[in-house]
Amino acid sequence: MKKTLAALAASSAVLLAVAAAPASAVDEPSDNGGGFLAQSEPKDTATVEELARERAEEVHARTPANKLCTGTWTHAVSTVTFQRASGGTLAWGFKLSNTARANLGSPVTVTMPYAYVNGKAINPPYGPHTAISTYNFHGSMNKYQYVGGGSGTIATGNKLTFYWFLKGSKPNSAADRYITCQVPKPGSA
Repeated sequence: MKKTLAALAASSAVLLAVAAAPASAVDEPSDNGGGFLAQSEPKDTATVEELARERAEEVHARTPANKLCTGTWTHAVSTVTFQRASGGTLAWGFKLSNTARANLGSPVTVTMPYAYVNGKAINPPYGPHTAISTYNFHGSMNKYQYVGGGSGTIATGNKLTFYWFLKGSKPNSAADRYITCQVPKPGSA
């Protein structure tokens, strides 16, 4: 999964610029953000991967989990809807906004190259999916594995950060989306 973002960037001739992170994501922590990314010709796919990883880590480290991972989270890039089943699985739907569909074109590839639980990187619970831009990209998580070894199960009160990367079909089109929230009690919608 770690190579996914670099592979997407290499195959699409996209390099995320250092200034690609919206100022709000860096200057003031936000639990709900992302944006349409500045891009240029490819130089080094390792740089792409490193910039995205640093951004995701910073978002998780600097953002408190003040809101529960429930209900609908709107943003210019996508609307994410969370629900936690009575058995403990946290599910989400990820629908692109009209603005994102216009900027990215169709189809769109959505991946989650980075995810965190309580300050530790985990193997992301969502692999690359390519579909028409009106598709409800969806996934779920209950058990997880830490990057580097070990595993766990999400529990009420855990702090989660999900970081999605979107690659559009229009030339050099890309976006990112992230949410930091607290795992609600089972059965929460």
